[in-house]
Amino acid sequence: MSSSYAASLLLTDLQRLEIAQFVSRMGSRPTAENISYLGKQRDDLVKSMAKFNTDAQKYLGADAFNHCIGVIELDQTDFEQDWDPIDPPEIPPNGVRPESFSIVLPSALPRESPHRPFLNRIMEKELELRKGHANDCLAAIRTIIGQEAFQYKKILRPAHDKVHRTRARSSIQTVHRNLVLQSRIYKHTRSAMLSLNMESATLNLLYRELRADDISSAIADPNVAGSSRTQLSWIWTTHQGVGPTDNHLTECKVSTFSFCLIDQQR
Repeated sequence: MSSSYAASLLLTDLQRLEIAQFVSRMGSRPTAENISYLGKQRDDLVKSMAKFNTDAQKYLGADAFNHCIGVIELDQTDFEQDWDPIDPPEIPPNGVRPESFSIVLPSALPRESPHRPFLNRIMEKELELRKGHANDCLAAIRTIIGQEAFQYKKILRPAHDKVHRTRARSSIQTVHRNLVLQSRIYKHTRSAMLSLNMESATLNLLYRELRADDISSAIADPNVAGSSRTQLSWIWTTHQGVGPTDNHLTECKVSTFSFCLIDQQR
C-alpha cells in the first residue's frame, strides 16, 4: 500500500464526517440547493468507497476485508453548544447514508481479529498518517478558537443594533461549526490511533482525549470572577513537535487567553 494511496483513503474517511455534519445542519426542511449539494457529495463518496474497497481486498486479503465492513454510528451531539443546536432532516428508515459505512482501513479491524498480526506494516503506515492528521486538526482547532474569540470581542460585543448583532452571530456560527467539525475529526483520528496500537504513554501525552470544555474557552469572559485562576486546556500547553521554549501559546495569560490571536492571525 503506497503512502499516496493510504492518504487518499484517509481523506475519504474524513469526508464522511464532513457530510455527516452537513446533514445534521440541513434542517427539517432542506432547500433544493442543499439537497442537490448533498446528493453530489454522497455520489462522490460512494464512487471513492467503491474504488477503494476493490483495491483494499488486494492489500488486506478477502478475510480481513470482510472484518472491516460495517456501519459506524456517527455521534452528532458531541462538542455542540446549546446556542447552536443541531437540526437534522427527517431521514426515511430505508434512506441511504453512505457516510455511515466504514472505510476499509486497518484501524477498522476489530481488536480481536486474527488478521491484525499479519498487517503490522500497513498498520504502521496508517498510524503515521493518522498522527499527521491529528497534528493538523489540533493546529486548526487553535487557530479557529482564535478566530472565534476575535469575532466575539471585536465584532459581536461592540455591535449596538440587532442587524449588526445578527450578522456577527451568523459569522461566529460559521466559524464555530468548523471548530466542531475539526474536533470531531480529531476525536475520530485519535480513536483510529488507539485501534492501531499506538503507545498509551505517547497517546495520553501528546494526543489526549478532547472534550467540549477544551474548545469552549474561546468565548469565556475574562472579566468573570475567578477567570484568572482558570487552567489552560492541554491543547494550549501540549504541542506536537514543538519544544517548550518555542511554545508562545503557553505564555498567554489566562485572563487574556480567550481573546488572543495566534501569531499567524496578527
